[in-house]
Amino acid sequence: MDDDLRRRLVHGLINLVLGLAAAWLATYLTNKILGRIEDQKRLEA
Repeated sequence: MDDDLRRRLVHGLINLVLGLAAAWLATYLTNKILGRIEDQKRLEA
């Protein structure tokens, strides 16, 4: 496998994993701070 291709593949995989982790962490922290959406809907009804 060419070094440039391997570098791009590893870069893409790391980018994907870190993007997913950042999205999960943002959702997790938002739910911890503001509460879950389902809990808010039950309180309003």
